[in-house]
Amino acid sequence: MDGAYLSALAALAGAIIGGVTSFATTWLTTTTQARATRLATELSARQDLYGRYMTELATLFADALKSDKVDYAKLTGAFALKGRIELMSSGPVVEAADRALKFVVDLTMGPPRGDAEVRAMMDDRNADVIGDFAKACRTELQALG
Repeated sequence: MDGAYLSALAALAGAIIGGVTSFATTWLTTTTQARATRLATELSARQDLYGRYMTELATLFADALKSDKVDYAKLTGAFALKGRIELMSSGPVVEAADRALKFVVDLTMGPPRGDAEVRAMMDDRNADVIGDFAKACRTELQALG
């Protein structure tokens, strides 16, 4: 084979290899960045959703301590947030959200609580439904991130 052909083939092969390498690197970088952006967006959305649900629960919880009637208008927001949680969250988070809302509704339907009862509930592990929900959320977010 002529030396000129060999040089030309070597140059062509080098150009092809360089082009394929450049394409592969760009594709991999873009894919990785897109995945990272998508994950960050999802984590942020879940954090916001979980935070709003906990705020809603805390408000309902405080109202439930002094009331014995269910205010269905106030429950609407909590049920809507719980529905969104069911759409995008894992089973343990959905179960914790459901338990928390049921606990608050049950608490509302009971008699109003006195100050001593409220203080005793702070020490009752079963009454920390918002904390249990937060722990389930933290576990899920750590697994995702």
